Amino acid sequence: MKTIKIAVEFFHRLQNRDKNQGDGSYTGEEFRNKYLTELDDKKMWDSEHREEFIELDFENVIRLGPSWANEVFAYFTQYAKPEEILQKIKISNISEVKMETIRNELSEGYKPSFKK
Repeated sequence: MKTIKIAVEFFHRLQNRDKNQGDGSYTGEEFRNKYLTELDDKKMWDSEHREEFIELDFENVIRLGPSWANEVFAYFTQYAKPEEILQKIKISNISEVKMETIRNELSEGYKPSFKK
């Protein structure tokens, strides 16, 4: 299982959903496409592939916005239930507040942005 140290390998402030939000940098869409592309396949979520796929290490991440969390995590609710997503994507070194943001976005489901 691969581990991504998000603050080191990506960025320490995670807030933009896509390039149309905020300053358009370090987006959830960019992160998902860079590190979680293999999970964007219904077959990866069937019963034969239930093992952990990746660990996301949030050490030194100072901000986690709901839009970013929705784009990265809730996107996969089209394939799996929230608890299954959290089994496949292991999350470590995260505060309870940031984890609650992820849980809330998972429970609400994916809310894609409206492209201009």
